[in-house]
Amino acid sequence: MVVNAQESTVLSEFDMALINCLQVDPRATWRRVGDALGMDPVTAARRWQRLSDSGAAWVTGRPTGHQSPEACLAVVEVNCATARTSETAQLLARWPHVLSIEHTSGDHDLQILVAVADLASLSRFLLDELGAVPGIRSTRTHVVTKAHTQGDQWQLKMLDATQIARLTAENRPRPARTTRRLLDSADRNLVLCLGENGRMSLADLGRRTGLSLTTVRRRLDDLIAREIVTLRCDASQSMSGWPIALWLWCRIDPDDTETTTALVRGMAGLRVCMSTSGGDANLLLGIAARSMHEAPSVDSRLAGVAPRLRVLNQVMVLRFIKRMGRILDPAGRSAHIVPMDIWSDPIRA
Repeated sequence: MVVNAQESTVLSEFDMALINCLQVDPRATWRRVGDALGMDPVTAARRWQRLSDSGAAWVTGRPTGHQSPEACLAVVEVNCATARTSETAQLLARWPHVLSIEHTSGDHDLQILVAVADLASLSRFLLDELGAVPGIRSTRTHVVTKAHTQGDQWQLKMLDATQIARLTAENRPRPARTTRRLLDSADRNLVLCLGENGRMSLADLGRRTGLSLTTVRRRLDDLIAREIVTLRCDASQSMSGWPIALWLWCRIDPDDTETTTALVRGMAGLRVCMSTSGGDANLLLGIAARSMHEAPSVDSRLAGVAPRLRVLNQVMVLRFIKRMGRILDPAGRSAHIVPMDIWSDPIRA
C-alpha cells in the first residue's frame, strides 16, 4: 500500500491508547487489552486489525544478536551521489542486514542501522557490498558498543497507572534465563516469523516452523527470556503525534555512567541512547519531538538533564524509509517486510 504523505493524519486518542497497550505488552490478549481500555475485546481486536491493515501500526519481533558476544550493531552515515539518494535508499532497504534507513539533514544523506554476526562480517558488508553500490560516494561507520535504550522501550504514555495494572495483572511470570545454547534453524525461523508479525499466534508459528504448540511456546519463552528477540510495537511516527526526530552525536567522558543514566531516566522524548566507537562522538541520542518548534529547545533541555554532555552535531530526520525490517511509504506506514536475517552471510544475502 502506498499513500501520499499529505494524506497522513494524527491517530485518534483511542488508537494511540490501543497502540500503547501493545507497547507495554506486545502479545497481550485482546481480553486484557479490552479490560485496560474499558471495551469489548472483539472491538479492540477489530480496531487493531484496521491499524495493522493500513500500515499505521505493527508489532515486530526484532532479533537482538544477544545469542553471540561477537554480534555487531553499527550506525553508518552514507553520502550519496547527486540525484541518486532515493535510488540508493530503495536498494539498501531490500537488504536484510540493513534494519533501518533514514533520510537526514546535515553532511550525510542517509543514516542506516546495520546488524551482522561479527566485526569481520561488518567489514565484508562495508567493503564488498556497500562499497560496490554505484550511488554511494562515502560512508562513515560507528560501531555500537552498548545500547542503553532503544525504540523497543519507547511508549506513547497514553495509559494511566490503573490501566497498566489491568493490562499486566495476569501476565505469566517471566521465565528465568536459561543456560546459553546455540540457536538452531527452528529458533531462527521463529524469530523471522515474529519479525513478520510479532503477534503471530502459537498455532500459526507452529505451522510455519513445523513445531508442536508445546515446543513453540517453550522456545518462544526461551528466546524472550534470553533476549534473543525483543518484541516491540511501532506506529507511523508522522501519525503518532511525535512527527519530528533528531539525532544528536555527543561526547561524554568514557567513565561517565551518571550521564547516560540521567538521560534514560529524565530526558523527555528520548527514543535511543547508544554508546558508539568510530569518531569524536561516543554517544548517539535519538530524540522525538511533537513539533518543529521543539527542536531548538533540545540542547537546553539536555543541558538541564545532563550538564556534562557535549553535543557535537545534530541532524533531523527528513523521512523514515525503513524501520526494523519494515519498508515505509511516504507517510511512514508499513508497506513491505524484509526479513531481518542478521545471521546470514551479508554477501550471499
